[in-house]
Amino acid sequence: MPSKDKQAEVNSLAQILTKLVYIFRRGGEASDYNWWNKSSSRSIFYPIYGYEDGRELYEQVVQGILSLNPDMLSEYEVNRRLMFDFLEDQTISVKQEQHLKDQKLISEASNFIKRLIEFKAYHDIDIPIANLWHNEQPVEFLDVTFRETTNDELKTWEKKLSAFWHEGTKGVHILARVKAPGDEQKAIDYARNKVNAVLEVFRAFCFPFGKKSNAWRVGVVGDIISYTSTPMSIDGSKFLSRIGNGIMLVELNKHILSVIEQKKWDLISNFILKTQHNKMEKKVHDSIHWLAESTKPDTNNSKFAKISFALETLIGGEASEEDLKVRGITAMLAERAAFIAGKDLEDRQSIDKEIRKFYGMRSGIVHGSEGEVSLDDIDNFGQIVRRLALSILDKIDKLGDEINTVDKLESWVKLQRYTLLEDTTKEVT
Repeated sequence: MPSKDKQAEVNSLAQILTKLVYIFRRGGEASDYNWWNKSSSRSIFYPIYGYEDGRELYEQVVQGILSLNPDMLSEYEVNRRLMFDFLEDQTISVKQEQHLKDQKLISEASNFIKRLIEFKAYHDIDIPIANLWHNEQPVEFLDVTFRETTNDELKTWEKKLSAFWHEGTKGVHILARVKAPGDEQKAIDYARNKVNAVLEVFRAFCFPFGKKSNAWRVGVVGDIISYTSTPMSIDGSKFLSRIGNGIMLVELNKHILSVIEQKKWDLISNFILKTQHNKMEKKVHDSIHWLAESTKPDTNNSKFAKISFALETLIGGEASEEDLKVRGITAMLAERAAFIAGKDLEDRQSIDKEIRKFYGMRSGIVHGSEGEVSLDDIDNFGQIVRRLALSILDKIDKLGDEINTVDKLESWVKLQRYTLLEDTTKEVT
């Protein structure tokens, strides 16, 4: 049974829905079945004169129902059920003398809305992943289970989806399964978001940035371009069908899961699964997104710029005006990076030097003074920011609220700067 507050909302929506029925019972243009067809000019979607007053009421009912059961219902499903399971039945599918009226109609409308807001369903959604290989036991990561496809499954998919299962999907060896809540449309959207979130984590922490990156065409079928060859002609007579680096079949365990030790995967998983993030954690989350984006096909300078976005998002933020005058943004980022990721004095000095170098190149790209950056520079910059992301996840796990904002992070860095050498050694070991 709905709570008192929900029941009041249901009663209000039932009154609006009843008004809507009376509007549509006026007859005329809405008397034939084409009125329900989205392509028809005599449609609830494109109401002619005389039905405009019903459109606003209809939207109030749809949005009201969605707000009462947002985790289970999609707008598509509410539209479908409202039109064909209620409005059609109460307007054109039965004779006028059989129409419900007054309190009986309100009661029927209320019961219809209750059924929708009490609706619950779960679906196993399988999503094909291009160019990823796994022939061992299924692997679960976050809320997604990766498993090998069978020949029978692939034949069934090809038969059922012959219009979509084109040559580019021959590289499918894995299905990503998500147990998703909601109606079918809601479950599909939920599952796609979960799978893409996991692939984004894999990209951010395991995919190559420069060299070989174009060969790692892993992604949801339909979202990823599954080939790197481009058909070209030379002088209008010679045709080439293989231009590019080819595709690498990425193994889930060998190339992704095993390249990071389990305790780091645990750090990443625990972080991603958190339902609420403080300000610093939100920055890390956004930085992971930019790291992932920088592994996708793009120009060298664009990939490099995305890595710099990841760096700025991860540990950037306003220092005091006095600090900026004295040090500048590059020095500030370099110092923060050195203290967060550096293991000892030599390592910190190396990180400081690298960040200054690469962030300086970023400025050259933005201002047009830098030429095309090399793949080696992209790789090296990406790797250092990736290492920094893992280090700050570790710091967040250990220090918690001590660095939950940029200001607190800056205070922590200053503390490290002025800590005696023997105390620093204790802190970093």
